[in-house]
Amino acid sequence: MTAEIDWDALQSLSEKAARSSEGPGAIPNTEWERLRHALDILRDDKDWTGIIRLRELFTGLLAGDSAWGIPIIQSLDEASIEAARRLDDAAELGHLLGARGHNLHRQGFHKEAIAAFEESAANYQKSGDSFGALKSIFMTSLCYRALDNRPKAKAILTDVLQQVKPNDPWRGNPLQVMAWLTRDEGDLPGTEKLLREVLALHKRATDSDILIAGTLADLGEVVGLQRRFAEASEIFQRSLAILDQYRGQYDRQEARTKLKYAELLMRQKRFDEALLLLDEADDKISAYGHYHDLMWRIELARALIFARKGHIREAILKGQMTLRYRRILGLSSWLLVKQLVRRFLAGTGLPR
Repeated sequence: MTAEIDWDALQSLSEKAARSSEGPGAIPNTEWERLRHALDILRDDKDWTGIIRLRELFTGLLAGDSAWGIPIIQSLDEASIEAARRLDDAAELGHLLGARGHNLHRQGFHKEAIAAFEESAANYQKSGDSFGALKSIFMTSLCYRALDNRPKAKAILTDVLQQVKPNDPWRGNPLQVMAWLTRDEGDLPGTEKLLREVLALHKRATDSDILIAGTLADLGEVVGLQRRFAEASEIFQRSLAILDQYRGQYDRQEARTKLKYAELLMRQKRFDEALLLLDEADDKISAYGHYHDLMWRIELARALIFARKGHIREAILKGQMTLRYRRILGLSSWLLVKQLVRRFLAGTGLPR
């Protein structure tokens, strides 16, 4: 019976797991059992409303990216989507499927993410939330870019940007992806200009620290590609300083920044320093074991460093790990070769 559930204790667990400097990884399994027990009771009772309530308790935690690898959190996500379907709650389904799409995209399962985002958008439309639908459709542009369908990504972004006012802070999100596409084309000054515009928009938004940190990482990368190394290093340090305020909550984002910083050091032939940063990035991400999209990029960077240092055996091993992670995601090895050649010719770094 739901009377057996200690909601106050679950609230405390949620707050503790979302606390900066601790993070969900610091919570003992015995405490997560409390959540598992509650979910089992609600499932047995077919208490769909209760399951949604339980999911809402952990919304703040799930807004980060460090909790999705915890098995009970994955079970809660699955159960809440099922509950929303049972309740025929289109608005809740739009929200939950959008969150799932974000998680799938972060892991590198881009085709599955597109399906989740499109279903999310359909449910938002059904509930009358056109802006929610627009946000989910926008997210498919990131997935299409990752799948190397840049014309499709650009078409989506162009349509989205036409529907958002120039002074709307949210505009920074699609504009940032447009900056990535501009970088793909080799236009580094144009990319930098767009990213600085994105930063200005993010700074006007509420609770935008993580968006700012991510944009600074992109800006540091592009500034570094223009060989302004000292300025790029300072920008990366600003990004990491923001993330340090949320220690434990955005480990994937921190690993992403450190990877980009390591690539800057690689371009300066500071290989040993770059490897140390890659180790730190790996430590941040490997604990979760499912962010394969970032893991293959870390292994690729290591492979290239080892090759440059003449450590051929280590380079081959890291190259094999790169391909292994990409196979898990269903990504083409030939596509990776094409991206590497394109990036090399354009002078814009490693594949994205």
